[in-house]
Amino acid sequence: MAFTLKTQSKIAKEWQSFINDADNYFQTIEKIANKPVVTKKDKLRIKMMLEILLDEYKTLKPSLLLPPKLKKEAKEKYLKAKKLYEELFE
Repeated sequence: MAFTLKTQSKIAKEWQSFINDADNYFQTIEKIANKPVVTKKDKLRIKMMLEILLDEYKTLKPSLLLPPKLKKEAKEKYLKAKKLYEELFE
């Protein structure tokens, strides 16, 4: 039982880490977008941040024991990143 609890805690931390990363990246993207001029370098930076989020979400381990709120929040961040990526780069 202790092993299961430890494993689930580790998985939950990974999901929370994804959410924190997404929040930080979205703040950075917003700062870039609010600049008077968005350079090609800025666009590449945004693209990399979004690609990292999209890839990171796909590597999260599923678990039936995770709080639904955590899963929902992570999925919302993923969908936001996916939509933004599609609008800007496809």
